[in-house]
Amino acid sequence: MGSRLGRILGAAVVAGSIAVPALVVTGADATIVPASRRTSYAPNVIFPVAGGRAVDQRTFGKRPGTEIKASCTNVVRAAHPGTAVVTSSRTAGPNLVRIVASRRSLTTSYGYMRAATVKTGQLVQAGQPIGYVGHLGIAKSCSLYFAVTSAYGTRTLNPSKFLDTYVGKPMPTRWLFDNTGFVLASFNTLGASHTPAGSRYPTYAWRTPRQVALLGTYGVDVVGLQEFQKPQRASFLATAGSTYGIFPATAYKTDTENSIIWRNSTMELVSATTFDVPYFDGHPRKMPIVLLRHRQSGREAYFINVHNPASVAPWGNQTQWRQKAIAIERAKIVELRASGKAVFLTGDLNDRAPAFCPLTQGKLMLAPNSIPSMTCSMPAKNYGIDWVLAAGPARFSQYGYDWTPKTQRLTDHPIVWARTHIAAQ
Repeated sequence: MGSRLGRILGAAVVAGSIAVPALVVTGADATIVPASRRTSYAPNVIFPVAGGRAVDQRTFGKRPGTEIKASCTNVVRAAHPGTAVVTSSRTAGPNLVRIVASRRSLTTSYGYMRAATVKTGQLVQAGQPIGYVGHLGIAKSCSLYFAVTSAYGTRTLNPSKFLDTYVGKPMPTRWLFDNTGFVLASFNTLGASHTPAGSRYPTYAWRTPRQVALLGTYGVDVVGLQEFQKPQRASFLATAGSTYGIFPATAYKTDTENSIIWRNSTMELVSATTFDVPYFDGHPRKMPIVLLRHRQSGREAYFINVHNPASVAPWGNQTQWRQKAIAIERAKIVELRASGKAVFLTGDLNDRAPAFCPLTQGKLMLAPNSIPSMTCSMPAKNYGIDWVLAAGPARFSQYGYDWTPKTQRLTDHPIVWARTHIAAQ
């Protein structure tokens, strides 16, 4: 790794207490699999030109950026999440797009484009189309001009080394929208009633303290919990002490199985309520909604946690009730979005595409590893029936779909987590 790139971007990227070590890339390492041919998924860094036959000309030094030769029909993609700024310059042409993760740490620029497909102020996801390769500005052929800057634009980095090092990895900064974000998770804890003594999984009394420790390991700040029955709730709070706030706030005459928990040092409760969602055979169940304030940024967002019915014995086919639940959940998200605030949904939806597509169509929501879509653009990998989704002014910078909890016999589900950032509203 070049010394300058190493000094500026070489610090570890940390999600809670999970560290992604800085990468040390030698010239030989960088060419094993060219960045343009690597498979990468949001929210990780993505090569900015889609399709084959894109070749980095490695022209950094002659100019502050590099030229990537490609067909003028190729789509240009955001290399990382951020805010779009559309401008122009004599050299880069009239459709110069900058994607700003944070001016202090990471901005990428995209020039020579024949057209830009984003607008200034638009939030974009890694891999989201932002324009088309062009032959404008001082381009000598169809190509993309790509540049990387840091420190409020005062430091110019080698963009070829940036791509060699980070394509397929988390972007090398915790800063997005001028905050370091928080870790949001969805976690089905496996209800105590499902694990009596002698069953396949240990009892809740053994599992719950270890689940608390697991959340600490991931540095989770907000988590939607499903199958969180009253004995588990009591054990969790006895173990975690005052670390977390919780809603519902009391277990007295309250359904606690779907709860939202937040780290008090990171988030502050503003308000809380519930809404009815059909569960088995359409019987309504209270699902929690909390409005939390992120202490670092001062920005507020709504958090919804749900559990939709599975088609399991003795209940039979519950498809119609899952469909109705998704329709109600989408309507609630639309209602809350009218406030202008970001809305997050965590939950065991017991469905893949039949849940994801209705919730994301019309660019209403997106998963950490998907891009906004008017119809339905399913993630390419790493998804199941447990989801973390966002609507409105928010994006994700890291994502994990981790089966470790099942391996450790803590539950029969993965933990789904994402480093999450609320943008200015």
